[in-house]
Amino acid sequence: MSDIYRSRERSTYYGGIVVDVAEESLDRVTKLLAGINGGVYKAVGSALTRAAAAGKTVAKRAVSQEYTISQSEFLTQTKNINHFIRESSGEISVVFGFKGYVIPLLKFNTRTNNNGQVVAQVKRSGAGEVLDRVFSAQSAVHGHRVIFEREGLSRLPITELYGPATPQMMYSNEAVTDEIEQKMAETYEKRIDHEILRILNGWGG
Repeated sequence: MSDIYRSRERSTYYGGIVVDVAEESLDRVTKLLAGINGGVYKAVGSALTRAAAAGKTVAKRAVSQEYTISQSEFLTQTKNINHFIRESSGEISVVFGFKGYVIPLLKFNTRTNNNGQVVAQVKRSGAGEVLDRVFSAQSAVHGHRVIFEREGLSRLPITELYGPATPQMMYSNEAVTDEIEQKMAETYEKRIDHEILRILNGWGG
């Protein structure tokens, strides 16, 4: 299956890796910080930020080895997601992870061959794909050059070409996904005690 996506609206595609925070961990934080207004959210939020950063470090190395995208571009295109959910019973649950929209194809290995055709290579292990009826132009939406494809023989309509979103690239290798999730969970558990202590002692406001 091709790793090139065609869309008139970039928001059409996105995905996320989600890690559940253990219920017993949240219960413990809630009890310890019960007397501090917003303490649970501050502690958990700070621990999640550290966990997401650790997950990104694992992910950027693995993804850049498999895909023709730089580590810096990977970080730019990957956003954190934190969702706090308060149940009707008053209990709090939370999930966290990443999301990202499909990435303009020019951010991958894209070149023009001797015949004037555009060749795009998304995965390092695959051969470049020769693209027909495509051209590069300034995007009024993104403010930078992108690759467009004519849908027929006429000049219009056209669609923009993208590579996969960063979470899709993470999901392409189950071993990498497992490593990312494990690293995030481990980092969260290590950081949460520090954040609890910081709030109880009034460090950092």
